[in-house]
Amino acid sequence: MNNGEDGKKNRFFEKSNIELLAALAVWVIILCLIYSSGWWLKERDHSFSVGKPATKTFFAQYGMNYRDEAMALWLKEQWSQRVFGVLLYEPEVVSEIEGKLEHLENGYYKNILSDRLIYLLDSLPEDKREEIFKFVSIAGKRLLKTHPISISEEDIWSELDVPNFTASEKNVAYQVLLDVFKRAMRLDTRSTKAYKDYLKNQIKPIEKSIKPGDVIVWKGEIVTPERAEMLLMQGYLPEEFPWRYLSFLASISALWGIWIRWYMKKKGISQQFKDEALVTMAMALGWFLIAVTTYFDGVGGGALALMLWMYLILEPQVAFHLVLGGGVLGVLASPAYSLMDTILGLTAVGACTCGGYLLVPKVRSRRKLYSSVFTVAALVILAVLSAVFGFALPMNLRDVLVFILSVVVSSIIGVAVLPLWERVFGVLTPLKLLDLTHPSHALLKRLQLEAPGTYHHSLMVGTLAESAAEKLGLNSLLVKAGAYFHDIGKLRRPHFFVENQRPGENVHDELTPSMSALVIVSHVRDGVELAKDYQLPDRIKDFIVEHHGTTCLQYFYKKAKMAGDYVSVAQFCYPGPKPKSAETAIVMLADSVEAAVRSVWQEERTMPDIEGLVYDVVETKIKDSQLDEAPLTLRDVHIIRESFIESLRHMYHSRKIASLEPENNKTEGDQSGDEESGN
Repeated sequence: MNNGEDGKKNRFFEKSNIELLAALAVWVIILCLIYSSGWWLKERDHSFSVGKPATKTFFAQYGMNYRDEAMALWLKEQWSQRVFGVLLYEPEVVSEIEGKLEHLENGYYKNILSDRLIYLLDSLPEDKREEIFKFVSIAGKRLLKTHPISISEEDIWSELDVPNFTASEKNVAYQVLLDVFKRAMRLDTRSTKAYKDYLKNQIKPIEKSIKPGDVIVWKGEIVTPERAEMLLMQGYLPEEFPWRYLSFLASISALWGIWIRWYMKKKGISQQFKDEALVTMAMALGWFLIAVTTYFDGVGGGALALMLWMYLILEPQVAFHLVLGGGVLGVLASPAYSLMDTILGLTAVGACTCGGYLLVPKVRSRRKLYSSVFTVAALVILAVLSAVFGFALPMNLRDVLVFILSVVVSSIIGVAVLPLWERVFGVLTPLKLLDLTHPSHALLKRLQLEAPGTYHHSLMVGTLAESAAEKLGLNSLLVKAGAYFHDIGKLRRPHFFVENQRPGENVHDELTPSMSALVIVSHVRDGVELAKDYQLPDRIKDFIVEHHGTTCLQYFYKKAKMAGDYVSVAQFCYPGPKPKSAETAIVMLADSVEAAVRSVWQEERTMPDIEGLVYDVVETKIKDSQLDEAPLTLRDVHIIRESFIESLRHMYHSRKIASLEPENNKTEGDQSGDEESGN
């Protein structure tokens, strides 16, 4: 049992898990700091507190319908106050009430009414008193008949609508009726409450509407609970620091980070610490730009820079999730003081993500980069303005110009910061690759002058590899750059390689096979050293060290054996490693195929059997296990092979000129093929 627990602990504290937790912690901290800073700078001055004066005039951001609960409550109270009480009578004393009414109709009232009413009635003229008694008798009988269960004070008043009665006379009649019925009736609190509730329920909810731009609370006006509820519905925040929202932001950012790691692991995409640091820094700067543009009413315009960096640095499928998820988190953490600002920011992020996915990964030139950025920026502006129109939001010319300016500035910053990622993290953006593949690059100029044969060979390999990479959907610019620099190590001793030798000379004739092999194999190490001196990116160095894998120089090995030397085959093999990526594997195959075809062409000066040569070279590499570590399928190998055949046929079908080297001056390195010549 203990062993199992220890095993779980060990697995938990694996390096990858520690790196994951560290990365998630950094992301959460950055987002929380951005949100807290934004709240302190802006939302604190745009928040409200119930019962306190408003710090600013709060306008409606979008149209909405709401119920005026305060007005409805006031009306309900007014109606309920009209009910003084509900009187219930006892059915067994109805005859007693009828008798009293008969006596009053006949003018007899001394022993029926209270002393106070008797005194009041005695002060009235006899004719008026008789008139009141007759009316009271009629009204009382009618009440008994029309209200058999309960009689309210309102019911009694409703029976006193007599035109020829003055107000005082109506009051006397009311007091008489109330006195007559009070012995047979009692005030029922439960019925009174039920009746009041009934009246309240008759008041329908009062529906009101506000339009975008309408004032909810004026500056200095006390914020009532009802107005506070409307402000919350509009997206404004209360004055207290929103700890719950901060907790939500931290939780969702951590979950998103875990999901991204799971997605990348599922896709077989591994990242080094340097890559993690790059993504974290780019994401943090992108979040900062989103927050700043939102602070100045740019509503998410900063997402353009984040989009540009992610799509130019990473694979499109990974960049899509990082731009979308990271952009959403950036908008949620930005100081957007209304719900509509958040919605518009999310709209900008969605447009950036989709537009960037369609356009930016296809960038292969500076003009294409600028046009793609311009197109995505226009798409974002159009999407946000469409959302403003769709929600009928008020937006003046200043708001439109501020938003467009934020998008433009974000795009400029995105392009301007690219060299920083390239220099600090060695990122190979399309612009960097264009610079690397330009003939004016220092190393390529040296190849042109000091090793022209190697330079021409590298160009041919680049053409073959680039075409194959395009058919596989790989980064063809990266493959082209790797092919251009894969043989730069030959600059140290260019005349030791057949493509740079003059007619009639072959330095290997004067060297032992072991020494020849040592010089040829060392061009890989020399290439790495030159790459460091000229600060080539690490990804380009991979092509230098992997383009020969662990193949052996069989020609020199056999020559040494024939000379009777006691040698190990390891002395004649490249140190490797074998190609670990599809891109370096393509360059390996293109390098060997180009050398083999060129060797046959120079030797026979006739159209070589291109298809057979390509098949032989590729099969040799497969049988030698040189492609075992490269993520290539059999279908990929087939596509690469067919691409090579197609490209080589275009290169060689029109060649009619003779070789510059006489046939009798062919060198041993030429006869030995690509492995012995170092191609």
